[in-house]
Amino acid sequence: METEARRQVRRSYLIQAFFGAALINLALFGILPGLIHMDKTSNDLESLNTVNFIRLKNQPPPPKPKNTPDKKKEPEKAPEKIHRIARQKQMVPKKQLQLNMPALDLDIDPRISGGIPMIAPPKAPVPQTAASDFNAVMDETAVDTIPVPKFKRSPQYPYRAKRMGMEGEVKIRFLVSKEGEVSQIEILESNPPKVFDQSVLNAVSSWKYTPGELMGRKVATRVTTSIIFKLEGQ
Repeated sequence: METEARRQVRRSYLIQAFFGAALINLALFGILPGLIHMDKTSNDLESLNTVNFIRLKNQPPPPKPKNTPDKKKEPEKAPEKIHRIARQKQMVPKKQLQLNMPALDLDIDPRISGGIPMIAPPKAPVPQTAASDFNAVMDETAVDTIPVPKFKRSPQYPYRAKRMGMEGEVKIRFLVSKEGEVSQIEILESNPPKVFDQSVLNAVSSWKYTPGELMGRKVATRVTTSIIFKLEGQ
């Protein structure tokens, strides 16, 4: 009986010891991870503190800036400059534009009074040729109006030619000036030769003409004509 009781006591002790050991093991396995984690956390904190300590190393304070005296601000002169510029603009005289306008030959009718004057259209330009040079000597075919005789004395019939019953013709050319005077007489043809020449020269040199005209202006004109000598009753 005693042996059986002892066996039961031992079993109970063993069971208790087993459960106690199991509880202790469970407790150890539950506490050890926490201790390890705490140790690791403390190590991390120490490393972080070390790094932060290195970064936050005290540096010597920066030198204080020297106290420089404040520069005196110069008074603003902009308004005075603006005033001077405005005054110069007022004093600058305005330049007058001078335009060289071509002179127009315009005829204004003086009979129209008041209102806008009537201006005749400009005359057509005349080509710059010999015909438009009013100081040049013109030919009869180049003028608008040929010279017209005002005084024309007949040549005297030569006595020798009249006595001999000679008749003839003399072709001449001469210049009629702007004043109507005759000059530069030339004998172009004479028949018979030199019979009536002198009589013609004496008579024609005293002739007077109304000058020829070109575009309403008097011009010197060369005239060509023939003088016929014929006896009366022949």
